[in-house]
Amino acid sequence: MKTQIFKSSKLNFLELRYIEKITQCQKMHLHEELTITAIKKGSLNIIFNEGKKLLKPKELIVINDHISHCATLNEVSEHGYVLYINKEYLKALEIFYDKDFEHIFSEKVYRKFISLCKILLDEKASLIFKEECFLEFCIDTFHKEEAQKCEENDNLAFKIKEYLDKNYLEELTLEEMSETFNLSTIHLIRVFKKEFGLPIHSYILNKKVHYAKELLASNLSIVEVALQSGFFDQSHLSRSFKRVFQLSPKEFQKSIFA
Repeated sequence: MKTQIFKSSKLNFLELRYIEKITQCQKMHLHEELTITAIKKGSLNIIFNEGKKLLKPKELIVINDHISHCATLNEVSEHGYVLYINKEYLKALEIFYDKDFEHIFSEKVYRKFISLCKILLDEKASLIFKEECFLEFCIDTFHKEEAQKCEENDNLAFKIKEYLDKNYLEELTLEEMSETFNLSTIHLIRVFKKEFGLPIHSYILNKKVHYAKELLASNLSIVEVALQSGFFDQSHLSRSFKRVFQLSPKEFQKSIFA
């Protein structure tokens, strides 16, 4: 049985578990976190004290932290994802989830959730990218009103940009940045995106790619350039570089030193 877990001390408000071959859990239990469950194949009976829900692909089940439940197989089921979210973290974002459980039938929300899960499990994705995607999912799924109604001023956005310009090679997180600027993480990402039209993780990636371009022009090896510009490896650099400049690092370097 293949199992993957994403858990990080820097993003200690969430945990993701992926199970390829799903087994049933017949014993009633509860979690200390809010949980979101999805599957890609088969169906599960999610049983509560008073009734049950049939979970199928393209659906989600959200269960609050105080709700007892168990899960039995309705048929052979595969590729299960369970995301555990700290409720205190959501409250700090002014997201208050007070339902016992919720069966979400929206295929659009399901696709966003699966996409988030894949990003969280991707070892080459940066922490700030994972954190921002997680926040965007929470805002889209749970948050129907503005979390903060304070004015967004241009100076703040440019201060955030200045901070990123100095620290983009570090392993940043939104939580650390929000503490630095004394903002909620939601306000932080909204202020920045409104001014510059890019999510924070995309801006950081863009900075790294342009720095890599400078290093390539100094005739360093592509492997060394990847390491010095904050990419996991040469292939990670190549994919990102090509998205921005429409040619590979090797092609770029060849055109300079031909």
